[in-house]
Amino acid sequence: MDVIVVGCGASGVAALRRLHDAGLKVVGLEAADRIGGRICTVEYGEGRLDVGAAWCHGEKDNIVFELANPLDLLGRPNPDHQWFVRSNGDLVPEDQGKAIQDTLSQAVEAADKNNAKSISECVRDATISTPSLQQDPHLSASFAEWFERSNHAGGARGKSLRGLDESWGCEGEFMLNWKGRGYATVLDVMLNKHPDPTQQVPIQILLNKEVTSIKWRSQAAAAPLVHVQCRDGSLYAAKSLIVTMSVGVLKERGELVHVQCRDGSLYAAKSLIVTMSVGVLKERHAKLFNPPLPAEKVNTINNLQMCVLDKIYIEFTKPWWPKFPSSFAVLWRPEDKDKFSKEERWITEIYGFNTVEYQPNSLLAWIYGEGAVEMEKVSEDAVKAGVIKLLNVLFSKEFEVTPVKSILRSKWASNPFARGAYAYRSVTNEQHGGGAITLSEPLYFKDNFPILCFGGEATSHHRHGAVHGAIEAGFREADRLIEAFIKGIY
Repeated sequence: MDVIVVGCGASGVAALRRLHDAGLKVVGLEAADRIGGRICTVEYGEGRLDVGAAWCHGEKDNIVFELANPLDLLGRPNPDHQWFVRSNGDLVPEDQGKAIQDTLSQAVEAADKNNAKSISECVRDATISTPSLQQDPHLSASFAEWFERSNHAGGARGKSLRGLDESWGCEGEFMLNWKGRGYATVLDVMLNKHPDPTQQVPIQILLNKEVTSIKWRSQAAAAPLVHVQCRDGSLYAAKSLIVTMSVGVLKERGELVHVQCRDGSLYAAKSLIVTMSVGVLKERHAKLFNPPLPAEKVNTINNLQMCVLDKIYIEFTKPWWPKFPSSFAVLWRPEDKDKFSKEERWITEIYGFNTVEYQPNSLLAWIYGEGAVEMEKVSEDAVKAGVIKLLNVLFSKEFEVTPVKSILRSKWASNPFARGAYAYRSVTNEQHGGGAITLSEPLYFKDNFPILCFGGEATSHHRHGAVHGAIEAGFREADRLIEAFIKGIY
């Protein structure tokens, strides 16, 4: 085997396809019972919903757009009608709400990025120092909280201002939808299953293969344990091994990485690409890699943070909102939060709702941070009851809310193979170092062969947090290895 790819989300699938097309022997090991990672399209009602990534964000220099647009897979949204709803049910005039929103956005855009300050600090400073925001300080404070949540800012120790300069957007429409097919369509495109499933490329992807050990060789250390797999599939392990193969055969077959899965299966290859999320690496790197990862890699993993962002899809008997598409920004007042019990406090972390393309009877509620973590801990019935209570509090004054039929929620924080929605550059990175570029650097065998490579959205140098960044990273690491094999560095 030439290359093992650990994790078959968008980045892993991209790497596998590129390596396969180059003629290399590859296998993908996926811990879950499906491919896709944080792309998760599910059947819901008469259509499909994306529990994870949902929109193609931008067009220019966006690899997802480049893959999907020629196949006419993407749809453009109609203009959105935005509502600003205070937590007592009062509506804020649209022009007033957009003016406050624009003021906060301009403050962040104009802020000096060459420091260790957070986006949250910038927003909170703006509410104090900007005269227009002091005209109604309570309303401005509610807007600032909503702005931080909707941008997943993470508080004073959260997303750094400098990270905004490092992250590059793609020009063009930011909310391109998949015409009801779901984001998993891009996986089918990469595997050549779309438009003709009979033309799927024969790439070996093994599911339910949770990797528990990665033994890799460096110049300083050799793997302390020997694992042997025969062509008939039989497996053997020992503390030592005597090899009597010819030099020519050793050059052809020598494998530098050995991987063990929780089910006891063993795999070996010349190189390996890791596409696990930063959240999973935080939990597992110390026990996963032997020898351990170098200090600068560990420092980066520790300092990058995972955004916890969850969705709650709400299906009604019929739509009650007057316009489509619509979005509702929820502006919380402290006195309204106090009306919810301690067990219900997660409800007060819901910061917005929006209509859902190709699901005319549904709204999507957004919840972020600690509130999302707490929401994941309660039962689905309790989530449904909490959502119904919130709908009555927010909308009964101005709208006739129809009954709720069902809900569907994501649980990215408690998912052991994700531990969050996406990675971001934090204030801790600015203070103690590390970032996407450091995380993406491979580890070498004898200083010249990339034996351990790192993909995934968090390793995208300028498009982390997005599927197109993840795919770019998968292609990048595949190309790195292809070049090494072509040059005969191994």
